[in-house]
Amino acid sequence: MKKKIKIKFQNGILYHTGIYDILNVVADKFDFVESEDADYIFFGPYGNDVPPPGPYVRIGYFCENITPDLESCEWAFGIPSEQEVNSAKYKRIQWHNLNPEDLVKKDWDVERILASKTRFCNFFYSAPVPYREEFFRQLSKYKKVDAPGKSMNNMPSVDKVYKGDKWAVKHQFLSQYKFTIAFENYVYPGYQTEKLYDAMLCRSLPVYCGDPNVSEIFNTQSFLFANDFIRTNDTSLVKFLENASQLNFTDIRPLYYKSPKQRLQRKFKSIGKNLKMKLQFNKLDFSPLIDQIILLDKDPDKYMDYLKQPWFNKNTPPANVSLRARWITIFSGKD
Repeated sequence: MKKKIKIKFQNGILYHTGIYDILNVVADKFDFVESEDADYIFFGPYGNDVPPPGPYVRIGYFCENITPDLESCEWAFGIPSEQEVNSAKYKRIQWHNLNPEDLVKKDWDVERILASKTRFCNFFYSAPVPYREEFFRQLSKYKKVDAPGKSMNNMPSVDKVYKGDKWAVKHQFLSQYKFTIAFENYVYPGYQTEKLYDAMLCRSLPVYCGDPNVSEIFNTQSFLFANDFIRTNDTSLVKFLENASQLNFTDIRPLYYKSPKQRLQRKFKSIGKNLKMKLQFNKLDFSPLIDQIILLDKDPDKYMDYLKQPWFNKNTPPANVSLRARWITIFSGKD
């Protein structure tokens, strides 16, 4: 018989999301029941509905690229590496709204997959990010890159072309393409998003730039990892700005923390983050990466060599990033 756990979600995390996207890895061990008299209260980073200390266990689920607030909870989860946070009560979130088993390659017919790719490359973004748009401009000198979003838009929106929710629409669109530009809006160790995973799920070869430690999770022979082809300006100043400009939980709640000092701190961090990216990618020539794209575009065998590679090393999700053991520890600790 499974142990019953009274639980509550707040501050931007819905019950359905929590059960199916976060706690699904221990659904076989615990029976989670939504309750106002909860023994465990989850809170996200999206507002100021943070539970005070009480006769319950507070779990901070900081699923944004911020430094987690360890003082506001008994257990914390977030984006930075465990080495960076250096706390026994913290674990890094690797999988959010994704089952890693979906990325295990099973009997891929690479010739059939290649034959299904009717278009060259896509760039599906709304937010303007300078280094990402510069790569788009450089690659577009070779062939047209389709951009249906607000950033670098050169074609109609796809929202009404395909059926389903926004994720289904995106996946149907990406599935047509040999290549997907999967550039994060910010480069930070441990910061990975659906930009990479969506391309993988759609069997569209990702051209990835973002988490410099992505090889700890994925086999970088299975996609085009920018760091393997280009050299960014990773100076001591860039590293200083990266550390000094990292946002915390207070920084992302400007409606609630708005003293002159806090507003000034946010302003300096925003300037620092933008300057960090500008210096890191200043006047960067993406030619080595683009040359590899052109090579794969022209040589089907070399393209299929990438498709044959598993996304994960040994085609198995790394066990050390699973949160199952931590959840068992948490939910076994209070009767």
